[in-house]
Amino acid sequence: YGDEQWPGCWFKFSIADVPDKARSPKECAAHSHDKNPTMLGPVQRAWLLEQLKQSSATFRVLASPVPWDFYTKGDSLDTWNGFRDEREEVFGFLEENKIDGVILISADRHRSDVRRIERSNGYPLYEFESSRLTNQHKHGLKPGAIFGYNAKQSFGLLSFDTTKANPTVTFEIVSIDNEIIYSLTLKLSEFSHVRGGSK
Repeated sequence: YGDEQWPGCWFKFSIADVPDKARSPKECAAHSHDKNPTMLGPVQRAWLLEQLKQSSATFRVLASPVPWDFYTKGDSLDTWNGFRDEREEVFGFLEENKIDGVILISADRHRSDVRRIERSNGYPLYEFESSRLTNQHKHGLKPGAIFGYNAKQSFGLLSFDTTKANPTVTFEIVSIDNEIIYSLTLKLSEFSHVRGGSK
């Protein structure tokens, strides 16, 4: 995707009933000097919102190379913390269009985290972060996470069961020694605007 004015490398793919939409970080680096900095750029943002609206999948995974939660990297502005209005546009779009089943994944921290982003007009968004499988260096744990792990290298594993009446997603943090350090299972009903507070 992309064009001459807004080049980029963003894409989508599906595994069974779960599509993933991801982006390249180069877009924001090229335009970070603007008065209104953008993480996605207008072309990619319009594409993302249209893909979300058109999708009929049970769960939808939004992948970002930097954390979605504002507090994951302290006061740093190179995460979505530096692009708050744009993040609100994406999250607000989910609520306005009652798009259920959205899960966030991210990286850029040498640890594995599970975070919950509360939303006043919709369901809470869960962010699963995993990015220390090959790094000896580790980043310290930050407050506010449901769970954080940096004792060993680890990776995150997402498993979906869309055959159930109330489909589930399970996030596991697995150490480099194949130990399941943490597991969290959530039901689709927890990712619904009806039950999440928006009518």
